[in-house]
Amino acid sequence: MHHTLLRVRHGAAVSLAALSCSSPLTRGGIDPPTRCETKGDVKLVTNWSDPKKAMRMEANYKNPEVVASRAEMVALLRPAPGERILDVGCGPGFLVQEVAVALGGTGCVEGLDSSPVFLELAGERLSEVSNVALHVGTAEALPFADDLFDAVVMSQVLLYVPDVPLALREARRVLRPGGRLLICDTDWDSLVANTADRERFGRIRECCCSTFLDAHLPPKLPGMLSVAGLRIVDSRTFPMLGAGRVDPTDSFVGNWAFRVVADKAPGFGLPASDVEAWLEEQRRLNEEGAFFACVHRFFFLAVKPE
Repeated sequence: MHHTLLRVRHGAAVSLAALSCSSPLTRGGIDPPTRCETKGDVKLVTNWSDPKKAMRMEANYKNPEVVASRAEMVALLRPAPGERILDVGCGPGFLVQEVAVALGGTGCVEGLDSSPVFLELAGERLSEVSNVALHVGTAEALPFADDLFDAVVMSQVLLYVPDVPLALREARRVLRPGGRLLICDTDWDSLVANTADRERFGRIRECCCSTFLDAHLPPKLPGMLSVAGLRIVDSRTFPMLGAGRVDPTDSFVGNWAFRVVADKAPGFGLPASDVEAWLEEQRRLNEEGAFFACVHRFFFLAVKPE
């Protein structure tokens, strides 16, 4: 089995051999991809190998709405003692940690991500957890043997993946017969907000949608899952809601309404006047206790036929 050595921020070397579950791993090593940010007709995909962006995203994983969303995923997944579970696009390892806790120290949770920076953060977070392993890789080329996992999880991953059908086929391949795939993704068409200028809001929303390869993926997933040979057995929606007064540093939609719009919208040619007017309006609404924004995440639980 190939193990990655991670250098964590406090300077200690964490060998994932010490964190790993024994496995008939891989179909060969792969190099982590670099996601580049471009403009124009090309979608912007965040480069999670940028330490500053990775650290900022790690902070977002602690927002109450995101924490509640993960809890809903774990409840829907129902990890059973002794199971082997793969988290594709594990990021800084929050879900890996929570699934490992749900397994009660039995079985194994393996996390895979294309970003070495995220894996470094995950290695630090999971250094005291015995039943986890971390790997560098991509959703479209999972470095694992066939029929290996009892469950595969993809949370907020597929909207960044260039070839979603291939990623679904790969998930099916590594699942054992009867194994389950749990997907969570956001449809940014579902985003609503309190604003007096609907046209401006539409322009801002479209700019932010362009930060994903497919910001409107969930309606397509049932058909994609069927073509991949996976059968949906449960589907749910989860509102990421902020209302009244929100703390932009501690709210998923508050962070979107203030920081994300300020950071992302100008890069798509949106007039500075639009951004400034939006931010001024949202600050006023927030001060008045009249802020409202909501976007929906969608969960799909599918199984591989016996």
